[in-house]
Amino acid sequence: MSLRRNLYTAAFIGGSLSYIFNVLAFTGAFDVFRWFVFAAAFLGFTYAFEQFIGWQTDSA
Repeated sequence: MSLRRNLYTAAFIGGSLSYIFNVLAFTGAFDVFRWFVFAAAFLGFTYAFEQFIGWQTDSA
């Protein structure tokens, strides 16, 4: 579980930094609510993709 937590943390930090830098570069303004929505969607899709891959590899 520790490896999974580390991977989720690294992905979250990388995704958040990428989002923040891109938003600041293109709009010049940062909105916490939009970042929160992005973070929730990012973690949700990451978890769903992990479950999908696990389902595909367990059935073989």
